Amino acid sequence: MDGALTLDDVERLAGEIMSPEAHAYVTGGAAAERTLRWNREAFSRCRLRPRVLVDVSAVSTETTVLGQRIALPVIVAPTAFQLVVHPERELATARGAAAAGTIMCLSTVATASPTEVAAAAPGAPRWFQLYVFRDRSVTDDMIAEAIESGCSAVMLTVDLPVVGVREREQRLAWTAPEEHVPSFVLARKRGADLVDP
Repeated sequence: MDGALTLDDVERLAGEIMSPEAHAYVTGGAAAERTLRWNREAFSRCRLRPRVLVDVSAVSTETTVLGQRIALPVIVAPTAFQLVVHPERELATARGAAAAGTIMCLSTVATASPTEVAAAAPGAPRWFQLYVFRDRSVTDDMIAEAIESGCSAVMLTVDLPVVGVREREQRLAWTAPEEHVPSFVLARKRGADLVDP
């Protein structure tokens, strides 16, 4: 991380050490990446409003989200296939989120189960992102494991009737490593596709 002063620096440095396929997966977006570009543009319009001549001797970034106190207003989004980035996969992410004092949201298409993530960061706040499957018993099993492992919220994702086209990955002829995804493999073996919208 030497020389990394901004998030753009981190992304550039990551590209130097990651495989092209993993870097494309992590930094890319769907299709021609218009939404990715629009999101970056929208974020760039956010401004911090400086306050002057006020007491700043005791400031805090703490906030509360759905009743959970966190150290900063940042939550780790559900990101699938973390094994392609690091051998410790979501377990390292869980430890990092816990050390930062914030919530990690585990993806349905994670390369670690909710139980494994709970063991990696005991007592840390966790949520579970859920895709609903046609075979509702698969969905029920995933929710049960998330609750049993201590996830305090379920984030229902409803915008994936079909998996999106990711042109960067297509150009590299790369597909996600489904064999490393416990819940996703379980659903595939049982023939449970995602539900229609």
